[in-house]
Amino acid sequence: MPPGARRSVLGLLVDGDTPRLAPDFKSRVLGHLYGIEKFGLRAHQQHRDFASLAGLVHHVDGLIAYALGTEAAWAEQVRERWQWILDTQGRPIG
Repeated sequence: MPPGARRSVLGLLVDGDTPRLAPDFKSRVLGHLYGIEKFGLRAHQQHRDFASLAGLVHHVDGLIAYALGTEAAWAEQVRERWQWILDTQGRPIG
């Protein structure tokens, strides 16, 4: 790799003092939240081809859990937004 190139391992950027989330990872998480807020859980689930609502919720939960281990401050804000979305739209059972 040339000097100054972006270095990543398992989707984490490791070219600085501490690992951090890649911008495309953050964008993917925020894209899910935006789509669910704007169109609803069911429409987003169908648009993104998830087999079930529970699968979508578990997927987003997992992305946020992964982020909490790397950039806790960013992920905590995202988790609060996610909980608000689920509270207002109703968490699917399963």
